[in-house]
Amino acid sequence: MAFTLDHRDIREGVTKLCSGFVGEYWRKTDRDQAYPTEFVRVLTEEGYLGALIPEAFGGLGLPLSAGAAILEEMHRAGGDAGE
Repeated sequence: MAFTLDHRDIREGVTKLCSGFVGEYWRKTDRDQAYPTEFVRVLTEEGYLGALIPEAFGGLGLPLSAGAAILEEMHRAGGDAGE
């Protein structure tokens, strides 16, 4: 895959993915002090969890800026990637 520095394709994909996990999902996860299993499953299936892992090890081998774009869009959608 080839991406420009703004990672528009990644941002759009993560935004679309996150639209299935509305604020109530994150509030309940936080309230229950639960791991966001379903979100992580979808994130993994779509390849975003392995974005920074080298291709030789099954990841996408993307630059750090792509990982930052993924986290930024997750936070913009209401998720807490810091947990």
